Amino acid sequence: MAGGLRAQRRGRLVIVALGPMAGVAAGGLTNLLTMTWNWWLFGGLVLTTSLVSASTLIALPYGAPPYPATLQTEDPQAGSVLQPPSGTRVFIGRTKDLRRLTAPGPEGNRPGPLIMVITGMPGTGKTELAICAARALTARYPDGLFWLGLRTYAATESQLTSTAALRTLLNALNVPPDPNATSVTALSCTLRTATAGKKILIVLDDADTVEQIRPLLPAAEESAVLITTRHVLIGLDPDHSVTLQPFTSSQAAQLAGAILRRAGLNDPQAVTAIAATFRLPLAIRQMSDLKVANPAHEIPTASAGTISDETSAAFARSLATLAKPARLALRRVAHYPGSLIIAPIAAVLANQPVNEAITMLATLYQRGLLIPDNRTSGGYRMHDAVRTAALIESDQHDSARQLAAADERLFRYTNSTIDAAVLPIDSSASVTCMSADGGDHRVPPPRHESDVAALRWLDRHHADLLAVARRCLSARSPQAWRLVHNLESYQRMRGFYTEIIELNSQALSLAQLAGDLLGQAAMHQNLGLVDMRTSNYLTALARFQASLELYTQVGNRPGQRVIHHELCNVHKWLGNFAQARAHATFCFKAAYTEGGLTERAFAHSSLGILDRLEGSYTTAREHLTRSMELFEQAGQRRGLGICHRQLGMLDEQLSRYHDAQAHLDQALSLFEKLGDLMNQADTHYNLAVVHRGLGSLATAHAHATTALTLTSQISHVQGQANAHAELAHLAQSAGDHTTAHVHLRHAHDLHQRLQHVRETEQPSPPAPPEPR
Repeated sequence: MAGGLRAQRRGRLVIVALGPMAGVAAGGLTNLLTMTWNWWLFGGLVLTTSLVSASTLIALPYGAPPYPATLQTEDPQAGSVLQPPSGTRVFIGRTKDLRRLTAPGPEGNRPGPLIMVITGMPGTGKTELAICAARALTARYPDGLFWLGLRTYAATESQLTSTAALRTLLNALNVPPDPNATSVTALSCTLRTATAGKKILIVLDDADTVEQIRPLLPAAEESAVLITTRHVLIGLDPDHSVTLQPFTSSQAAQLAGAILRRAGLNDPQAVTAIAATFRLPLAIRQMSDLKVANPAHEIPTASAGTISDETSAAFARSLATLAKPARLALRRVAHYPGSLIIAPIAAVLANQPVNEAITMLATLYQRGLLIPDNRTSGGYRMHDAVRTAALIESDQHDSARQLAAADERLFRYTNSTIDAAVLPIDSSASVTCMSADGGDHRVPPPRHESDVAALRWLDRHHADLLAVARRCLSARSPQAWRLVHNLESYQRMRGFYTEIIELNSQALSLAQLAGDLLGQAAMHQNLGLVDMRTSNYLTALARFQASLELYTQVGNRPGQRVIHHELCNVHKWLGNFAQARAHATFCFKAAYTEGGLTERAFAHSSLGILDRLEGSYTTAREHLTRSMELFEQAGQRRGLGICHRQLGMLDEQLSRYHDAQAHLDQALSLFEKLGDLMNQADTHYNLAVVHRGLGSLATAHAHATTALTLTSQISHVQGQANAHAELAHLAQSAGDHTTAHVHLRHAHDLHQRLQHVRETEQPSPPAPPEPR
């Protein structure tokens, strides 16, 4: 079974490697054909048609999104994770509102940030105005612009919860996660602390209640919050407030005329017809884009009904001109729980090749049914009003069976994308050869050039991945625990602890109901990792033991090896070195009989660390050096950093301070690039000890202070104790005995806290069995 599962993993890795090359070729060919088509058509039409018809058709590419040259890679120029989406190219009719929002705030002291609110019914252009205002205000808030789409009126699984919104903001502000501060109150307090004295602008798009907004407010008076909402927010006292009304006939004509003229179409009759029928900017844009795409289309000057009916009326007319494949693609992407629509997602949902999905999305954009989104190359978003209309259309044409099949394709594809992103970050945390299948070979997952690029991709797409995971759980899909298992590694790294417990607990319940022992083992494993990270060692041991028994019961050897590795870590943290060595020895033997390169590297590092802790320095160096060689071959920078840090600690214990500093400097550089805060904190402490040995007391004090700051932020108790002890040493060396006493008292209290955990530990489990 293990051999077959490893073969599946190899197959998936081949897909990861080859898929992007196919994407590059297809995208490049599409771009080339598009360019050739434009100029050929231009020349041909100039010779054969009238000037008006030619200019109309030539203008189409100007309104169309550029076809991405590479479909499967993240755009390296896409900007920050929480940048605002791209707006439309024609902005008319809201100039006074824009001036009001960008005017200086009222004079006098405020108890908090400047608050601006845009209110209006769906389709009045709230988000578009917010985009323009945010860009106009960027220079005024040099410490950052952060855009959060709360998605209040989307499906339940798509909505951004307060904890997820706060943690996303804190990650964007480079605030490390604290496993002991995961409630809305605690995270909000952390946000206020992190934003004190800063000039930042936070945009909260699609808000519903004041209770939803208050935790997300920064502390500084110099900061600002811009909110869009469909109704008055009772209890909020904004400094600037605008209420958007539907356009007048004159404004509607200005907008329609500008869109048509930009496309090279001069049609006063069409402008008059659109302005006579529609007042919502969304509907006006949609009908204007329809006219640009179909110059011969007649727009009747008839009422669309009430204002609230306008979007549906415009949608129906746009839909009538679409070919069946495009209509299918629109209905299916309307069901997507995420907000960022890209060609692979559309291809999976509509069961089409990626190249066809690219064409369909471009067509939908040209009809005004999708909005380009600059957050990733070739991406789009869909207005809630259009989504609602498309879902009504879907109810009439798509069966429950068809939609369920589309969801299952989405779940498999999403799982493969998470796996492909987690793999370069930390292959030990990736799913342990548990995938039910290799996914859809026609739509391979994206390729990431480095672990940093993979982490950036996960940061950008986490909200959508979380929405798909929730949809997967609500659908009771067999893919649910696999998808949740893969996502946990990233979530734990970024501090989404509430979401980990939510998803994994639900997935565990589903696996128990289905009698899926492998799923139960994986979920116990994930929950145990969170328990260990939050210093709940008793619970972690129980989780890991349950997981090990289940993996053994189903004969999953990769899972057993992972759990033995984690049990080694738990016992090492608790000081139970004998038990830790028993598990490490099991992992070492298993790695060389049935494991791969990375497993062998981890096995060597575990034994090397234990040897160093127990004073076997020669053997420790041999294991750590071999581990470092294997990690280099595997391209695992986190593992390489761990080895450098351990070799630095070893050299420090042998008073080889210069060699120790060289290793620790390399380790710190690697951990900083990876955003690994716990290892950064520990390495700063190690550097403090080394520089004290070298006599550089000022440098040592700087490192120790940084270590204490980081360990306090992430509630790393042992690290805090070590940092206080080192600061006490340094204070004593400087003759400051009062400060030394304070630090020693803190270190003692923290050690007492750790000792209490160890003394309440249950009897150790029996030694692990020998590997077969």
